[in-house]
Amino acid sequence: HHWEIYGEDVTKAVLDIVEGKELSRSINETVLVLIPKVKNPTLLSQFRPISLCNVLYKIASKVISNRLKIILPEIISE
Repeated sequence: HHWEIYGEDVTKAVLDIVEGKELSRSINETVLVLIPKVKNPTLLSQFRPISLCNVLYKIASKVISNRLKIILPEIISE
């Protein structure tokens, strides 16, 4: 919905990450959150952990993995 506002900034930030330029350390931060599986949980096993990554980090890692996917078969033998 807001690409026309943030699109240029997101694109520049992701390109900076992919090109290896120095970034803010907060780009790579991840927040771990425990979501209860049951009502009123009392044990740790009654929680489901999820990780909340920075959106810029997720986009950049997807770009890098898609680029690597093309060349990996050529550099790794069966």
